[in-house]
Amino acid sequence: MLARLFYEFFKIGLFTYGGGLAMLPLLQQKARDFGWFTEEQFTDMIAISQSTPGAIAINMATFVGYEQGNIIGSLLSSIGLIIPGFVIIMIIAKFLKQFNEKPVVKSIFTGLRATVIGLILTAIVNIATVSIFNLKLFKETNMIRDFFDIKSIILFGVTLFAVLKFKKHPIYYIIAAGIIGIIIW
Repeated sequence: MLARLFYEFFKIGLFTYGGGLAMLPLLQQKARDFGWFTEEQFTDMIAISQSTPGAIAINMATFVGYEQGNIIGSLLSSIGLIIPGFVIIMIIAKFLKQFNEKPVVKSIFTGLRATVIGLILTAIVNIATVSIFNLKLFKETNMIRDFFDIKSIILFGVTLFAVLKFKKHPIYYIIAAGIIGIIIW
């Protein structure tokens, strides 16, 4: 189990370009493959990872590792995630100055940026499916009103508006959402 955690997070770290949000679809697939957690737990982990200090990728690796293998699992998952990026960035840093103006290198980065956007949008859709839409209740009742979690949609809309209008540090929105969650839900 511990070796599997290291190996799977090593692969995620090796094949994820674009940071923690880009790794979410891969992590979600691994969770399904190995039964690490449910969709609801996955969404909760994202919320926890986003609201604690540090990068979402390492927070998620640490959290999953701890859930699956306690402290040793969290260490192995985190180290497995970090090693590929560390090695790759050291290699890239050594050679990028020499090649970053080459058309083929520019084209590679253009393609990678577009792919990262696709991965992040996939994560958004998956999170929205669990957070804003209530598919389980809708499947049970077949009532369109049960498809939407109205409170979550309102909170999403208010938060989006506030972020775009006031541009405060994200921690303010996270704390406010946590307090609202305690009061409303």
